[in-house]
Amino acid sequence: MKIRLIEPISPSRHLWSKSYFVRLGLPMIGAALVEAGHDVRIFNPQLAPIDWADVYSSDVVGLSSTTSTIIEAYRIGDDLRRRGIPVIIGGSHVTFMADEALRHADYVARGEAGETVMVELAEALAGDRELGSITGISYWGEDGNAVHAPLHERCEDLDTLPFPDLTLVDGYERITNTPIMTSWGCPFDCTFCSVTAMFGKKYRFRSAESVVAEIKEKKPEKIFFYDDNMAANRKRLKRLLQLMIDEGVAVPWGAQVRTDVVRDPELMELMRASNCDFVALGLESVNQATLDSFEKSQTVGDIEHAIRILHDYGIRAHGMFVLGADHDTPDSVADTVKFAKRNKIDTVMLNILTPLPGTQQFEELDREGRIIERDWSFYDAQHVVFRPKQMTPLHLLQETIKANKRFYSTWRPVWAFHKWLWQRNEVRKQRAWDRMLEYGWLWYYSRTWWTAAKNRAQRRRLRALSKQQPQQPPQQKPRPASRVCEPGMVCEPEKQQV
Repeated sequence: MKIRLIEPISPSRHLWSKSYFVRLGLPMIGAALVEAGHDVRIFNPQLAPIDWADVYSSDVVGLSSTTSTIIEAYRIGDDLRRRGIPVIIGGSHVTFMADEALRHADYVARGEAGETVMVELAEALAGDRELGSITGISYWGEDGNAVHAPLHERCEDLDTLPFPDLTLVDGYERITNTPIMTSWGCPFDCTFCSVTAMFGKKYRFRSAESVVAEIKEKKPEKIFFYDDNMAANRKRLKRLLQLMIDEGVAVPWGAQVRTDVVRDPELMELMRASNCDFVALGLESVNQATLDSFEKSQTVGDIEHAIRILHDYGIRAHGMFVLGADHDTPDSVADTVKFAKRNKIDTVMLNILTPLPGTQQFEELDREGRIIERDWSFYDAQHVVFRPKQMTPLHLLQETIKANKRFYSTWRPVWAFHKWLWQRNEVRKQRAWDRMLEYGWLWYYSRTWWTAAKNRAQRRRLRALSKQQPQQPPQQKPRPASRVCEPGMVCEPEKQQV
């Protein structure tokens, strides 16, 4: 069967638009489909244009998406269905919004096990399996009603999953950091995060041998481990890093970790010895009240200590912050940049708080009537989609853009250029070049954000809303969960917001 898989592109430029990171869901599904004997090709417009002639001649098309890309996924789904091509959509957004997704697709894959669902769906479409025997899928029944099969059981042994086949992705040669997943799940329950709702609170790990086998097969120059918390089990991580060293596959790597990783000197030594060159830290806030409201289980002191220790070991720190929580004021945004510069954080991502479907935060803000935007394409952490408590939506957006400009000031790319110009060591010279390109893009992005028509339109809308909103929004009566809007519709919650 000819099967094409598409990862819709983000509707807006963002800080990491030039990083060419790819999600692993479709490459893993593709590997399973190839093993089952199907003709598979994956398209990601960030890497290469979609070959629509090829897509339109396929037997079935699978779409994966996040909340911010779901509108584009729906557009593609509608187009394909008009042409009589069966469409299946999967991903975190549709897991929690299956009824909405069924308006634009024939099938919806919910939760985990996308690789199993897709193989079984292909069998059903070929007449070799009953559709009703597939778990984790939603579809329209013969009576015209939606059928939601029970979720597929969570995979307890991640070693049984196929290695994601990146070579199936058109333009995969542009991927500079090879993505590798070694665990699923997270026991922490941050109110704004959908990871727990999607993958559960129980950590599940691949064996060190399985991870090293994948590294040997792919022979990457750099690795980014896609785990939500790479150091969730320090004993397990130590074994993996030691095995990477012993097997000679300790290439430069990065990962997401929590600040508590620095509490283990033995682990820090192994990270340095195995060529860890940067980590992404979910710092979220420099306001302790905000950290506590997020149930983050860390302090501002923990953040400062972690950055200092990471730098002592020669590891770059990328700080990921969330701005706009109920305890945040306009000063909180400026304080975040001051904190980042004072503690010499190498790069930052200043995300605007975004209540994603499936999270505790979405439910709370929806009940309070504070969600002001129902166009999912704005749910990318670069736009304001709710009413903050301590400032207007426009104020939050403007302060965030100003903060990006203050952090990514002109001296950063210039400094990296001078390091590249005078560096004689080839490895360090290449790193300086990479930093120059990275800082140059971040400098450019932070100064041209307003030039996009979509961003100018939101600023106008937020300005109008801000004029109508008092500094402290009045308490609204709880209301039922909002009905989902189609793109372009004016929903009841939006009519009530003024």
